[in-house]
Amino acid sequence: MTVWATLKNVVEHWASRELRRPYVGYVASSGGNAMTAGQTFLPEASYFGVRMVEMGLREGGKFFSSFLPLGVVLTEFSFGDGRQRRPTILSNDEIAAQLKAAGAAPGYVDFKNIYAVRRAPMKQDNLSLFVGLFRLPFHDVAQQVLQLAADLTTQTGLAPGVSDGLRVAEKIYDRVAGLFGLNIVTPMFSYADGNALGRSGYLLVAGPDLDEAVAKRLVVTDDKLLLDGQRVSGLDYCLLAIEFTASLLPEGPDTINPLTQLGFHRHWQGVASSIMKRELEHADEQMLTLRSEVITSPELAENDRLVAIGAYQTSYDKLVERVTPKNAHRGWEEALLADPNDKTIAKPAVTELLKGMQIRLLTGIKDAPDDPDKLFASEAFALRKTVGKAPLVDTNSAVSLARVIDRTAKTR
Repeated sequence: MTVWATLKNVVEHWASRELRRPYVGYVASSGGNAMTAGQTFLPEASYFGVRMVEMGLREGGKFFSSFLPLGVVLTEFSFGDGRQRRPTILSNDEIAAQLKAAGAAPGYVDFKNIYAVRRAPMKQDNLSLFVGLFRLPFHDVAQQVLQLAADLTTQTGLAPGVSDGLRVAEKIYDRVAGLFGLNIVTPMFSYADGNALGRSGYLLVAGPDLDEAVAKRLVVTDDKLLLDGQRVSGLDYCLLAIEFTASLLPEGPDTINPLTQLGFHRHWQGVASSIMKRELEHADEQMLTLRSEVITSPELAENDRLVAIGAYQTSYDKLVERVTPKNAHRGWEEALLADPNDKTIAKPAVTELLKGMQIRLLTGIKDAPDDPDKLFASEAFALRKTVGKAPLVDTNSAVSLARVIDRTAKTR
């Protein structure tokens, strides 16, 4: 039985206890570090992140003396050729440390850069999200729950509360599903959404005591939930940031991260080095490897994949032009865009990008940066604006572009 089937059964069991519905809604933000909200996620043309922001426990003083809190965020989403299941179990050590001074007052747990998902490509099947806060008798199951955090720490080498790696994720997922079935587990609130990516913003999942009138007065400032300027009290809640990223490509000619953090970009430095040594045949082989890894990388949305291939190619042609006699290198200026009967590039975005590549090469190399990374950043920034004018990118657009490049290379 999958964990989602388990959750369904457990929720039905809780419903028999007349469990009230939680409050779920987006909260406005303010302050200098307010997150960009209201962005619409587009399949294959955007990325999403789910960040843990803050948790509130209205009976903070009772936890770790009478009760133990179990905060869980579960996500399922398509990544590459498969579907990933990622649990984030909030570390009990971290929660306990922040609640020590709570006494009988509410307790607050702040999370710094704790992600359930970080910059994953948005797919057509969206995101399945489960958020829950549970209370367990401290003396009965403390050892089990603390072991969950220990497993995450020892097997991943990361801080408690963070999970990475499918092997560990599957193991922890199964354990969490088993805990949900225990009669001693009391849900404070739980929420599941199989289509969770609507727009970006701060998502609040709270206990049923929060009504709409009060909720409208809430605001997030400096990653803290405030009511009329004061921290919220008398409420169990979990605050998440649903983060939107339009592209991993450079936002301007002088920026390069975060794409350089992805594995395939290391090949670009090798390509540039071979060109400077005038080892052009070797550079061609390295470009084939680079394109192959860009096409197969699960970390890229199709929109970025398409632009990256085009930007690497125009950067390549400009570097080659620098080291070869004038007009000796036949670039895209002389390449045919397409055979009218060739259906491999019938996609509008591919045609638009090819036109953009020709324009970029016609501008020459006079003002092109010397640094290979800056050159790629400049080309990617310019080509991204070109694709932005075309219809939404289809799956396999990057493959279609790669075929055109390979076909054109044979005519040079």
